[in-house]
Amino acid sequence: MYWTLVKTGLIRKRLRTFLTIMSMFIAFVLYGSLNALSGMFTGTIDGLEADNIIVMPRYDFFTGKLPISHVNFIETLEGVEAVMHADYLLSDSIESMMDGVTFAASPNFFDVYTRLQTTEEAKLALLNNPNATIVGQLMADQKGLKVGDRLNTKSNYTNSDGTNDWSFEIVGFYKAEKITGDEMGAVINYDSFDEARLNQKGTVGMIMVKAESAETGQNISRQIDEYFANSPYATRTGPESMMAIEMAGEFADVELIVNSILMSVFFTILLVSSNTLAQSIRERTGDIGVLKCLGYRDSTIFISVILEAITICFTAVLTGLFFTAILIPATESMSGGLMDDVISLNFGVILGGFLIGLIIAFMSAAVPAYNALNLKVVDALRAG
Repeated sequence: MYWTLVKTGLIRKRLRTFLTIMSMFIAFVLYGSLNALSGMFTGTIDGLEADNIIVMPRYDFFTGKLPISHVNFIETLEGVEAVMHADYLLSDSIESMMDGVTFAASPNFFDVYTRLQTTEEAKLALLNNPNATIVGQLMADQKGLKVGDRLNTKSNYTNSDGTNDWSFEIVGFYKAEKITGDEMGAVINYDSFDEARLNQKGTVGMIMVKAESAETGQNISRQIDEYFANSPYATRTGPESMMAIEMAGEFADVELIVNSILMSVFFTILLVSSNTLAQSIRERTGDIGVLKCLGYRDSTIFISVILEAITICFTAVLTGLFFTAILIPATESMSGGLMDDVISLNFGVILGGFLIGLIIAFMSAAVPAYNALNLKVVDALRAG
């Protein structure tokens, strides 16, 4: 009985029903897409290690430097298992960053960054050859590199030959356990690089600390920041997940922007759906009067209006999230592997979509359903 009433209401004005569903469909595609990307801004990407602590310049994440002497103090702290330091070979262009980042790292780079794996032979070659590099598999695949090739890159650091050109011999490749985008990089020997550069010698871009546990890491982070608080080289320290949020925050509060967009969209959709459903019920005033004359109870009419709104909203949720699920692998494919394992549509997002759809359905149907419930037969037939 309810389905007959709901179906009749939906097909009464097919175009209006279709356009209402499509407007909600776009809203839920936006909801699904933004939430799928939210891990990059909230530090919830699967694969970031809670016991890995990053020490970076407090006031300039991207171009600031720390003296390598910071490592000596950090190594003395209780609960520290290992300390790795690294610098980045970057030029001014954004394109060069997207093309892959070269890390000048200490020999224990792969021992601390355990989610990146390479062979012992490659590690030994990197240690013994001052011009060696281990390249990420994704980067190698995209550039067609193989062992023995030369990796050429530009950097803001001046080489001993007076240019900003650097060249390294590829001695192996590394793979990332979970985040494929981590493979868009190359690792070189820090000591050899620091000796060869003419500017900013003895500095690093970041220090990575391997703590005994995530809980111990919080105490270590506090001690490091307190110790260097009044230093010209003050630090900002925290687990990888937290630092990912703060680095995104250097540009803007991305999470706040995303949530604001979604709230604006859904508020607009609520107004549209409420007006559409109210108009639909007004047009059916005479029909409702006839139904009541035929013996349909007020509660039956009330529930049918609610179910009609739920049907519209849930159709939009299902199609919107399904389209988002299709969009994710397409996006990963277009990114060339950079976005693999970074964007995902998890159960929480799907459940949240249905809850939002249910809330919109009840809020948009509340007034029309109440009016239908209290509509008197005489008034309905007169209006009809």
